[in-house]
Amino acid sequence: MEAARALFAERGYAATTTADVARHAGVSEGIVFHHFGSKAELLEEVAADYGRGLAQAMFDLPPVPGQPPSARRMLRAAFDYVREHRGVARVLGFRAPEGGTHSARRASRDQIVGALARGFATWSEAGLLRPMDAQITAELVFALVETALVECFAHGDGTREEDYLREAIACVEGALVARRPPS
Repeated sequence: MEAARALFAERGYAATTTADVARHAGVSEGIVFHHFGSKAELLEEVAADYGRGLAQAMFDLPPVPGQPPSARRMLRAAFDYVREHRGVARVLGFRAPEGGTHSARRASRDQIVGALARGFATWSEAGLLRPMDAQITAELVFALVETALVECFAHGDGTREEDYLREAIACVEGALVARRPPS
């Protein structure tokens, strides 16, 4: 996986062969096929691993007791992770890679949305976030943050990272925090 991640990030999906991955990893091409089945399935596993890493970065922050989770801290961690793994993020393109399959994008998305939905459900039940359908809210928040990350890192060069981060935080906080009735 490490070899595939490095080569996909460096060369792109279409320009990387399973023989390249095997050579880079110091194994036979048969071993690659034995463990992953195909190049597309290898990409899918790289994408799932990327999604798990991004979710872990967002959720491994120590909570502040009695306070809702910090969208600022979680999104800062997400932006940092994507910046650090920009090569893989660009290969995934947050959509089906050229020559790749939608299942790779879905594998990454499912990891992140699942972690968000579990967190939102827990925090909503504890009264730290507004009552919500945690799955739908996670899907919508994912779409919003994914768009900010794509515009910042995949379509842009990252120079407006703080602007995208600021606006993503404002949107996510607005979507999750309970509205207070007017006094």
